[in-house]
Amino acid sequence: MSLDDLLGLLFLLFFIVLPALQGLSRKAPPPGFPLDLPEPEPLPPAPKPRPKKRPKPPEPPKRPLEATPEPLRSLEATPREALKVTFREAQEEVETPRKKRPRLLSMEKNEILKGMVWHEILKPPKGW
Repeated sequence: MSLDDLLGLLFLLFFIVLPALQGLSRKAPPPGFPLDLPEPEPLPPAPKPRPKKRPKPPEPPKRPLEATPEPLRSLEATPREALKVTFREAQEEVETPRKKRPRLLSMEKNEILKGMVWHEILKPPKGW
């Protein structure tokens, strides 16, 4: 038997078997334990749901009786014009010399070391 098996059997014995045997061997209920529970109080009657009022249907909008709709224009009646397609002439690409930006960080040994020191100084403390 391994240690795990022994621990499992001890757990079973102390926390499952012994409390069950103690409960079976008792003849009288523990002191202060009520023998019969009182009947539960009856619940108050539920209120009856009221029927909701039905909304009145909206009145149809009043239209003038003598208004006549305008006739629709047909697509065939409008003259069509041909689209003119023109292409842009190819422009020669002129390369403009770009100015070099000044570097904010240099790659020198001393500057890198100073950056690491300031990083350690400015980082939040470990206790926070």
